[in-house]
Amino acid sequence: MLEKLSADGFRPLIAVHRGKSGAGVVENTVYSALNAFNAGADIVEFDVQRTLDNKIAVFHFGMEYKLLFPWFPLVRFSLMCELKKRRFRSESEGLLNYGICDLEEYLSALKGRGILNFDRIWCADIKKCLETVKRLDMFDQILFKSAVFDGKNEVLDHLKNYPEAWFMPICKSYASYLTAQGECAKRGIKIRGTEVIFKSASDEFMNSEFIAAEKKEGRFVWVNSIHLNGKPDMCFNHGDNYALFGDPDEHWGLLADLGYRVIHTDWPEAMLRYFSSDSYKKRASGRLY
Repeated sequence: MLEKLSADGFRPLIAVHRGKSGAGVVENTVYSALNAFNAGADIVEFDVQRTLDNKIAVFHFGMEYKLLFPWFPLVRFSLMCELKKRRFRSESEGLLNYGICDLEEYLSALKGRGILNFDRIWCADIKKCLETVKRLDMFDQILFKSAVFDGKNEVLDHLKNYPEAWFMPICKSYASYLTAQGECAKRGIKIRGTEVIFKSASDEFMNSEFIAAEKKEGRFVWVNSIHLNGKPDMCFNHGDNYALFGDPDEHWGLLADLGYRVIHTDWPEAMLRYFSSDSYKKRASGRLY
């Protein structure tokens, strides 16, 4: 399944941030993942967090107040004895009839459904996460990602023992890209792709030659078009909000022109609709990604 990341295609692959949530569908749940795949997503990103009893909850750190009632820090409670009894809030602030699931439940429910992007593994027991994926025989479906630093890298130190795992470093600068290349090479870890974040049109990551060179090396490039908490987007003013409320040709279309293999979004249906439009088809005629 992961080979699709490196294959050519008429459009970029669509990755959805924490699944597609809204109303009674909460982010980082099986429901939000299924909702995203049903909306046309190729990839669903999800997050994990360690609980007091060292279980692995599918949940993003810091989202307790927004999503849970009553809210509380996950790390102070056990998953099996306490957290399983708590309910999620709906967007209308009512209580839903489901709550947090653990990693094995989440993965088992989504086995064979599409590519899953495993984020924030460093917030949980890394070896336990990897062993869960191994036990479920799902390495062919899961793309791991993490920032990489000089010297000690707990994530890489575990990943080197799982050669079947696909890894993608998160790079916020060209210097961090070079660091990731070096640290992975030291451990014999093959980099399959690179997630890039940039804030300038002159950034190396926005250079089509860089993207083409990565493709030549058999690596894909993943770009973030999501907006978080009112912060500037992560692809120099070409992100989701600009495409949704402006001309998508100038934003999502430009990202596609540059050759990014994956675009990370909160709006899979709108993005797929754009990539299915006559405008995009005309723009991309004869071109593969």
